[in-house]
Amino acid sequence: MSNYQELKKLGLSDKEAKIYFTSLSRGPETAPNLAKLAEVVRPTTYVIIEGLIKKGLMSSFAKDKKTFYVSESPEHLLSLVRLQRKEFEERERELVKILPELTAMANVKGEKPKVRVFEGKEGLKTVIETILKSKTKEIYSFIPVDQMLALFPAKEHGELMASPRVQKKIKAKIIYTSKQGKIYKDKDPQNLREALYIDEKKFPFKCGIDIYDNNIAFYDYRGNIMGVLIENEDMATTMRTIFDIIWNCKSK
Repeated sequence: MSNYQELKKLGLSDKEAKIYFTSLSRGPETAPNLAKLAEVVRPTTYVIIEGLIKKGLMSSFAKDKKTFYVSESPEHLLSLVRLQRKEFEERERELVKILPELTAMANVKGEKPKVRVFEGKEGLKTVIETILKSKTKEIYSFIPVDQMLALFPAKEHGELMASPRVQKKIKAKIIYTSKQGKIYKDKDPQNLREALYIDEKKFPFKCGIDIYDNNIAFYDYRGNIMGVLIENEDMATTMRTIFDIIWNCKSK
């Protein structure tokens, strides 16, 4: 073995391996000399040596009013590896004991929403692509159309969202606002989109929202452009219920 790298595979840190290897090859040395030879700063060297002594890999002795440090037999490395293996086996046993409880906690329905944040226009594109890659069959949307088209002009939005959605035969129900008034037909010819216009002056939308399966996507099209994707069944169900209340009230 020509250098200290192999020692790192035994669980020693980079600096521990350097100090131990240097001590092993040089014999008894003072800490300052070990620091210089191993190319480790002096204050750190004392800490590293102390750790190696605790592991049984080094020891010290006094001579001529100086403290010298020397490496113990390499056979102690075998004892170290065996001790680490024993500790790992013990950790594994403890993990096996608590794993069912941890798994149950992770699977508690509705308690821990998964939230992802995406920044900038490219981040919003990622959110849209995530929705289109899902297995959803229908999307419920609140859309401030003017804001959306200011960021994604009609042609770009069509290529990004509308066309792929139609190709995948994903249905959409949208509640939208626009200063232009009612700009979408109540139903499109392919029966894949239903639209409901809301007066922006009475009910302004400040962001866009998509609800699909157990997920909610929020879109901030202005200023600090960002998207937030939340995966939570209870939240998605509640948002879908709010959507249905508005839809049914306005449709009467």
